[in-house]
Amino acid sequence: MCGPRRCAGCRPCCPARRWPSIPPDGPHRQKCPAQTKGECPVKKQRLFYLDLIRAVALVCILVIHFNAAVTGYFTLPSKLFGSVLPFNIYLGDFGSSLFFMVSGAALQYTSPGQGREPLNLARFYQKRAKAVYPMFWLAWCIFFPIRFVTKPGYYAAAKTPSLLLTVLGLDNFAQAAGWVTMDFACVGEWFLGSILFLYLLFPLLRWGLRKQPLLTWAVVLAASLPVHYMGWDARLVAIHIPEFLLGMAFVHWKRPARLGVLAGCAVLLFTPAAADGKVACALFSAAAFILLAALGGCIHWVPLQNACALLSKYSYAVFLTHHVIILRLVDNFDLAAMTRRDTALLFGVYLLAVAAASAALFRLDAWVRSSAVKLAAKPE
Repeated sequence: MCGPRRCAGCRPCCPARRWPSIPPDGPHRQKCPAQTKGECPVKKQRLFYLDLIRAVALVCILVIHFNAAVTGYFTLPSKLFGSVLPFNIYLGDFGSSLFFMVSGAALQYTSPGQGREPLNLARFYQKRAKAVYPMFWLAWCIFFPIRFVTKPGYYAAAKTPSLLLTVLGLDNFAQAAGWVTMDFACVGEWFLGSILFLYLLFPLLRWGLRKQPLLTWAVVLAASLPVHYMGWDARLVAIHIPEFLLGMAFVHWKRPARLGVLAGCAVLLFTPAAADGKVACALFSAAAFILLAALGGCIHWVPLQNACALLSKYSYAVFLTHHVIILRLVDNFDLAAMTRRDTALLFGVYLLAVAAASAALFRLDAWVRSSAVKLAAKPE
């Protein structure tokens, strides 16, 4: 909406109740006359279920990386949290799948006409780059020197040209995919490289959903599943394309379609299709996504809504900082001798450290961006 002030050509458009017949889920909004001229940018209604799902995914990632660190990457028994969900779903894979789905849904929801209007490709890719790279580079510039100094020789085997992978945000992905054995990776995860590839595909997937949704699904499944089963992508990208597409399509699905997909995923979990762990995770995560979205529509408790919105706001900063922090925290512990109490205390310290580092990174990123804008502005 236009906010508390009026712009030229606008009728009063705040609060929203002055507009007639706005659907409760907010997908279809009326436009003020000035908006069509680009004079009155309309901010879409925030969807709580997206915040809720992103918060759940974030908690899963925080827990699994803590588990991995305090168990010596699962060589020791876990003393605090489990790492496996029903159907033998790995908690980290579940959290990542939810992130892929919520990313697809959020992009589709905020795109022009929610995918029904043409997309300016240059503007889209520019916005994605601005959303991803500045904070990633800033986090790397902070944490790389710390690791370089505190762990001499850690990067001795890294080839200098592999710095290009860091510039592109693909350093962790490159290691996970086996492109390199060692580079200058420090912050972020393989997930960042995977989501960057999905961002490249988004305009094409969006166009397909708009023109031929069923054909788009058929092509995506026919292309991604063989690549995944053959392992040509190191099982890092292909299986997540249908997840990303599901999030995009979910924005437009009505209740019968959502229930149908939920039932289909539940049935497939008990078939040989779920023998592959990643496929089983995709099915399980799709069902969980639909259920969490439905649950989000039933939750009206403001403190919980605010908490999920806060976690969602800082989720990217948390994603960049949490892993390097927990690895640093466990350095001085005898993991085999740690008690359950000490593990719980370390988890609390870990959460506080991640919260502080993420908030600081978020604010530093905002300051750097605003300073860059001021420096680039022409003097009056």
